[in-house]
Amino acid sequence: MAQKLKSQDLMEVFNAKLDEVNQKFDLNKDIISTLDKKLKQIENSTLKVEYEPLGSVILENDKIFKGHRKELLNIFEKQISTMKVVSKKESKYQLYFYGALTILFVLCTCFLSYGIDQYHEKRDAEKKIKYYEREASRRDIFLKEKKMNVNYENWLENEQKRIDLRK
Repeated sequence: MAQKLKSQDLMEVFNAKLDEVNQKFDLNKDIISTLDKKLKQIENSTLKVEYEPLGSVILENDKIFKGHRKELLNIFEKQISTMKVVSKKESKYQLYFYGALTILFVLCTCFLSYGIDQYHEKRDAEKKIKYYEREASRRDIFLKEKKMNVNYENWLENEQKRIDLRK
């Protein structure tokens, strides 16, 4: 079982803890006062900036930038001259391209013209063939009606022999 604490024992423990807290609080007061002193010192202090080294740094940077600017200008001029040379070559190639394109256009036009001409000649030949077929058909009908088929075939054979002898 738990022992009952006397109020005097309880008070002694309370006083001991209170003393520890007071010591810590006094310590905090010391820390706060020390910090306040340091803050006052910082507020009262002033900064003295020396501009002389900054001026030399600015002069150094200015020299470096001027050197880099000259290098960039040289690179820029080289690029411009290179681009001019490339542009001249490209314009020559462009001229070749358009010349070749013109020649191809002329060739295509010629082939198209030839194709159209051949188409019309074919249609004319087909019309002539149809005409001669009709004419031959009418003559064949006429020869059959007049019973001259045998005479016609004999005449055709004689003509064929005469043509072969000429060769």
